Amino acid sequence: MNSDTTPPHLPVSAPPTNWRLYMELLSLTVFIFPLGHIAGPLILWLVKKDTIPEVNEEGKRVLNFNLSWTLWSIVTCGLGFVAWIIIDIISILKAANRESFNHPWTIRFLK
Repeated sequence: MNSDTTPPHLPVSAPPTNWRLYMELLSLTVFIFPLGHIAGPLILWLVKKDTIPEVNEEGKRVLNFNLSWTLWSIVTCGLGFVAWIIIDIISILKAANRESFNHPWTIRFLK
């Protein structure tokens, strides 16, 4: 056996980036500054939407969800905010596990 031979280097593929998880986590910036749940995902969506198709679709979905629940929170005098937090936590966990999730009661502002 020749010890001078080394095995060929196989390209190591990096796991795909979970952009949906980043979008969902940016929704939590509402606790840092007002309307951060819209501004955070909006900035990521605007920067990456043309280069990564996944970001375009997920960005629209997350922005529609956050805009809808902002509206629902205003209509319900803040009670919708509690529901938004619960649904957002569920969507973050689903995104972390790469499971599909349709945000409930979402108005499609961005199509």
